[in-house]
Amino acid sequence: MDDRENIDNEEHITIKLTRRPWYQWILWGLWLFLEVVFFQAAVASGKEFEPRAALVFWLLFGVLLLGGIIIWVIRRQRLL
Repeated sequence: MDDRENIDNEEHITIKLTRRPWYQWILWGLWLFLEVVFFQAAVASGKEFEPRAALVFWLLFGVLLLGGIIIWVIRRQRLL
């Protein structure tokens, strides 16, 4: 088997990168900022023995996290 046969038998993988519009970077940055804010508020409220406020902040954090994961999966699968 020579080099030419090796080249013909190899699998070729093509990676296609698409650029994101500028507003998507802003939205993802806003999402990350809100995640950090609500996480910090949930932890702080829990340490200050404010269970209702902590629950609200944890729920907001969870909803934002779940929403971000769903959007990421949908965009990755090219459903949007």
